[in-house]
Amino acid sequence: MVVKITPKALRVIDGIADFVESKNTKGSGKRYAIKFKAAIKKLALSNVQFAICNHPVLAAFKYSCSHFNDWVIAFRIQNNELTVYEIIHGSLLF
Repeated sequence: MVVKITPKALRVIDGIADFVESKNTKGSGKRYAIKFKAAIKKLALSNVQFAICNHPVLAAFKYSCSHFNDWVIAFRIQNNELTVYEIIHGSLLF
């Protein structure tokens, strides 16, 4: 399965990595971004169907949701392609 991350979602991952780097040792942001992207790739499983997100706004776009640490990953799977559209901090979804 092909994994695609929209430019908007990539900017969020980059922003998170920059923040982590600013609070920790050199290279920690890059390691965090690698782990984040690896978690996204683990979602790309064949013959698995994910439920629609519980949050009404994300459900309106028919996104499925998963998480990495405190972050919610909103994605859709179509035609053997997983596309990540949104990455949102869980505290913002109430």
